[in-house]
Amino acid sequence: MKIRLPKLSRRQWIIAGSVFAVILATSFTLRAKRKTPIAWNSGSASQPLMAEVTSGPFKQEVLERGEVQSSRSTEVRCEVAARGSAGVSIIEIVPEGTYVKEGDFLIKLDDSLLQADLNQQQIASNTSRASVVEAQADYDSAKLSLNEYINGPFRQDEQALESDEFVSQEDLRRAEEYFRYSQKLAARNYVTEVQLEADRFAVEKARKSLAVVRTKLEVLRNFTKVRNLKQYQASVETSEARLRTRENSHNLDVERLEKIKDYIAKCTITAPAAGQVIYANDGPAAANGDPIIAEGKLVRERQILVRLPDPKQMRVLARINEARIDQVKKGMQVNISVDAFPDGELHGVVQSVGEYPLPALIPYSTVKEYSAEIEIQNPPDSLRSGMTAKVAVEVASMEDAVQVPLQAVLERDDRHFCLVPDHNGSIEAREVELGPANDSTVVIKKGVSPSENVFLAPQNYEDYVTLPPSSTTQVAAASTGTGT
Repeated sequence: MKIRLPKLSRRQWIIAGSVFAVILATSFTLRAKRKTPIAWNSGSASQPLMAEVTSGPFKQEVLERGEVQSSRSTEVRCEVAARGSAGVSIIEIVPEGTYVKEGDFLIKLDDSLLQADLNQQQIASNTSRASVVEAQADYDSAKLSLNEYINGPFRQDEQALESDEFVSQEDLRRAEEYFRYSQKLAARNYVTEVQLEADRFAVEKARKSLAVVRTKLEVLRNFTKVRNLKQYQASVETSEARLRTRENSHNLDVERLEKIKDYIAKCTITAPAAGQVIYANDGPAAANGDPIIAEGKLVRERQILVRLPDPKQMRVLARINEARIDQVKKGMQVNISVDAFPDGELHGVVQSVGEYPLPALIPYSTVKEYSAEIEIQNPPDSLRSGMTAKVAVEVASMEDAVQVPLQAVLERDDRHFCLVPDHNGSIEAREVELGPANDSTVVIKKGVSPSENVFLAPQNYEDYVTLPPSSTTQVAAASTGTGT
């Protein structure tokens, strides 16, 4: 789409240009007049809002919310393992809020499955015990067989061969003596050559018999004995290993049996310490309105069932926003107001500040919060765990400080100013040095004095003042010789 300009004469164009020049000059004149000081006390209909610079006590606080808890709370957990199921169900539990003493009844868990497991495990334990007795008898028998061989058959065989050796030695000696006697007789022709040859053969036979006996004795000692000993020792070691295996199996059965007995005993839970019963109904399921701890509910091993807080030692677990967590330190004094007691105020001390952010209360929230544990001093008896509290952490406190409202401070380029009216009816911009601030006022270290007035909403009057140059600009001007 094309825009067509109207056809004007030369005279009309000159008149239009003159009007535009007048309008432009008028706007520059008005802007120049805005820089002239205004008479703030001229008595016009709309006077600027001001506040007086005050001097007095100052307190800076971090305000957050938290939850009352016991600083010494005893947790009661489920110590029964679920055997083949999703958990153990609660049969009976004392009402929440009940005060109990040490040893009082708290919870009864279902032990019917454990009772069935107990009977089966008792049978398994008895069976494995019988196997141990049998293996022990085999082991003792193997050791007896080893000792019997060493002190029985081996010694008998050894002594028999030693006796045969002794007899063979004697036969050889007699044969040799008889042969020598035959040689003497043969030299005198009293015996025939055939008789002499027979006596020589008798000597050789006796020598061979002795060698055979000695070989048998050597084989018995060096080979037969070693082979039989290894067989008997292997039998002993095998029997011992079988015995140890069955003993370990029996010990496992006994351990399982004792564990089941222990689980059955732990199905009846008593109070380990005195306190008020608080159900551990925390977590995603409880947040959806579904209680975790109640009669008929399944619980798992190591799950917290109830807590027994000590009402004499209470604390507030506050959630501090990440923007203010660096201001909260250990040892700071805290004023605490509990929603249940609006007319009373409690006092406490910051005991610790968390190093890591807490889980978000709202899913997918990007707000980071850190925990601050605040010990309550002299908690009243009516204070209960789970109550909502507001905490005011005293970050800074001054007995006498110059203060102005937060709305009276103008920030430009990391510098801060207050606009102060003077007696001539103009406005002076003063650079101020700020101290700590709270939700309403800020401490002024330098720049204004008590009893002076400062403009509120100074940004509305910024065009009527000239901001003083910074110290850096003044130094630079002095160094170049352009300063006054």
